[in-house]
Amino acid sequence: MSLTLKELGRLAGVHPSTVARVLNDDPHQRVSDEVRQRILALAAERGYQPNRLAQSLRTKRSYVIGTLIPDIANPFFALMFRGIEDALAERDFSVILANTDDEYAREERGVAMLRGRQVDGLILATARRHDRTVERLVAEKVPFVLVNRHTEATIANAVVPADYAGSMMAVTHLIELGHRRIAHIAGSDEMSTGATRQRGYRDALDRHDIPFDPDLLVEGSYRESGGYEAMRRLLELADPPTGIFAVNDLAAAGAIRALREARLHVPRDVSLVGFNDLSVVAPTAPSLTTVQLPVHAMGRAAADRLLAQVLGEATFSEPMILPVTLVVRESSARAPARSRRANGRTGQGDEAAERPPTGASLMKSPYGR
Repeated sequence: MSLTLKELGRLAGVHPSTVARVLNDDPHQRVSDEVRQRILALAAERGYQPNRLAQSLRTKRSYVIGTLIPDIANPFFALMFRGIEDALAERDFSVILANTDDEYAREERGVAMLRGRQVDGLILATARRHDRTVERLVAEKVPFVLVNRHTEATIANAVVPADYAGSMMAVTHLIELGHRRIAHIAGSDEMSTGATRQRGYRDALDRHDIPFDPDLLVEGSYRESGGYEAMRRLLELADPPTGIFAVNDLAAAGAIRALREARLHVPRDVSLVGFNDLSVVAPTAPSLTTVQLPVHAMGRAAADRLLAQVLGEATFSEPMILPVTLVVRESSARAPARSRRANGRTGQGDEAAERPPTGASLMKSPYGR
């Protein structure tokens, strides 16, 4: 038989309402620290479990949050979801997960399903730059937070990485290694991640007076198969690239597979930089130079922001933009000698150019633009 608030109050020598305020972490509670610690110790010792149904009726909350992600098989979203779940568990909230496969119709059905289950709010990792579902949530005043992606109209209510700064860092790194034929395996520009990283790529070229070549911008998708097909298309060019910036690490892994099939060496023939720093990709040979995101922290921050709305603790007028870091590993090296000769960069350093870098170096970015 489960312990009740009344029984717990009797053991602690306080009124049951005092026990409820302490266990619910009521910000308006007026309880001494000694009494608070006694209640918490007794609750832990006796294995007290709150009556969720009674709490829901009293507070008009379900203590459940709905989360939508675009690809449950992508380890990036698995790690982000873990951050969401960890933060919610600390506040005694549960979470329901829905996968959309990045299909708009499934996003709409997922939101409808979660709202039908009376969730207290939504965390969406599925948003497009122009998203009717998000527009309806705004109009109907449903608590929500966008994570990793944002819409054009609703950026304030979002937790996102510094996509622009990260892509600028990735492309600048390749330029500083002497590469001039730099391609971008892009994500869809329907998503803020794809559009912003593409903008960073083009602006980095422009900043270093490298003309943009539309043949070097190939949309590949955020999956390994998309990176593979995009790399194959780039290798068919009369003058293929010597440097690749991939929209994420899965696309980079696909590009490496295509390069191996073409009997090209990474990084001696082609250097490659990814985005996300996924552990399932980084250990590959060669290890991947990539832009590192605080993925778990991003999930936690999204959950914390949503709970602040749900519990009436805070509202937000600006997005949270998390800084990123360029981690230099083995997949990037100085441009091949043929590329440097074409750009008047022969001479000193050519021998070193043929050797991949050893170790890992870190370059921290400022916040995104």
